[in-house]
Amino acid sequence: MVPSPQDIPAAFAAAFNRKDVDALLALYADDALLVADGTAEVSTSGLRAALEGFLGLPGPITMTLRRAVVQSDIAIVFAEWTLPNGVGGTTSDVVRRERDGGWRYVIDAPFGIRF
Repeated sequence: MVPSPQDIPAAFAAAFNRKDVDALLALYADDALLVADGTAEVSTSGLRAALEGFLGLPGPITMTLRRAVVQSDIAIVFAEWTLPNGVGGTTSDVVRRERDGGWRYVIDAPFGIRF
């Protein structure tokens, strides 16, 4: 369980660096949406395959929290991430406190949102 929105990037990095797809999936709400490349939307039914593809990238991943804006049980989290091959981006993620008290991704946009 992730205790605060500010802890989401570190939890993602830890699971990614262990190459643990189940731990990554546990970070997502049941109704989560992944905006994989800034435009393509992946619903929960395709989430495992998308995350497995991401785990195929060379690690470790480094994630740095830039800001979390929290209102009640919803937050938007911005973090910078990089991989050793130079791939990286700035996330624009919406997270929500779930019934168990843990925070999970509702919208994960690792490259932000493109218009």
